[in-house]
Amino acid sequence: MHIPNLLAKKRDGLTLAQDEIEWFIQHLHEIPNEQIGAFLMACQINGLDAQETTYLTKAMLEQGDRLPPRDNAVDKHSTGGVGDKMSLILAPALRACGTVVPMLAGRGLAHTGGTIDKLESIPGFNTGLSIDEMTTNPCFISRQTAQIAPTDSILYAIRDVTATVPCIGLITASILSKKAAEGIQSLVLDVKFGRAAFMQHSEDARKLAESMVRVGTELGIEVKAQLTQMDHPIGEWLGNSHEIFESIACLKGMGPHDTMELVYAQANALGFDISESIENGSALQEFKSMLERQGVEPALAQQLLDDPWSVLPRAPQQYTLLAEKSGFVADLDALSIGQVLCEAGAGRSKQGQEIDHGVGIQIHKHIGSPVEVDDVIMTLDGPFGIDMQLIQRLKNSITISDYQVAVSSRILETVTISDCSTT
Repeated sequence: MHIPNLLAKKRDGLTLAQDEIEWFIQHLHEIPNEQIGAFLMACQINGLDAQETTYLTKAMLEQGDRLPPRDNAVDKHSTGGVGDKMSLILAPALRACGTVVPMLAGRGLAHTGGTIDKLESIPGFNTGLSIDEMTTNPCFISRQTAQIAPTDSILYAIRDVTATVPCIGLITASILSKKAAEGIQSLVLDVKFGRAAFMQHSEDARKLAESMVRVGTELGIEVKAQLTQMDHPIGEWLGNSHEIFESIACLKGMGPHDTMELVYAQANALGFDISESIENGSALQEFKSMLERQGVEPALAQQLLDDPWSVLPRAPQQYTLLAEKSGFVADLDALSIGQVLCEAGAGRSKQGQEIDHGVGIQIHKHIGSPVEVDDVIMTLDGPFGIDMQLIQRLKNSITISDYQVAVSSRILETVTISDCSTT
């Protein structure tokens, strides 16, 4: 196949055939980066239709290994947010309901946190399970191996430097090729929109949701997608070890309302009521079992549940952000807060960079909360000698008004296959 002809076809807005897409993915290791970049840019500009997206996803899936299908295997995926720790709670809670949960997760991206980074704040936790270990494990959270959808890693690295990350067809293929490799029967997607999400507008988030639901269905997976608002941070604790702390509180039935709203909704979308497993402690015990299966010493796992901060790292210096006027909290800008967390050490500015798992934020006052002058709104756990410009940016992320704003559900709607267009 002549690659320039294939590129010209997509450049001109024509539809690629299945064999053309399959050939391109099969020979991806041999194709120069500049031609891959040209292909990705043509997809970004002209889009991929429903059929092309399905062909691309299947081709990427078939280039790698897959876990064997298991009865009642389910998973969840989020497009990323600030304070998004639902996977840590949902996986063991679903397992306590009798499901199998093979969950491949990622690291932080830009201002959003990553489940793998959070779990690596736990001493001894192994996030690099082999395929054999995954196959025999009834509930795990692990990073992607080099054998699962390997072409995704190539494509994503080039998307990241060619401004082609936002393409809906490419996002769909990237996510679904990995999820389909897990051998799952059902999948719930949390597709976020808002100023701290990669999709700014609900209309774009819905297009992405429809695309993923449609392709997942084509692959034999029952998929539902929830559109959720991402203007404000989720929960009370933000950062890697800090979100482990909150997840344990949630599993004990003491989590913040907005975190648990999303967890319960995601479980319900998969057909499970996890409230009893949380109330009777079985979800917490499944979390402990998962820790032990993935390398944490049993005594340390129990200590983590009993006294989390005796195990988890926590940055040495506390910086408090105080209310400068009386009124009501009207806004906490999740984008600004997430960016400050990253720059303070909780995230990365370049691939492979080490992070400080102990950097994090506790939010004391939420949207709609009444405040008086000098009330503590949030506390930053950070390194000594932090750049005070970061503290000022945190202050600027807080808006206090004279009027109490209404607090609504984060969940805008749920998208199923019956809601999806065919184009």
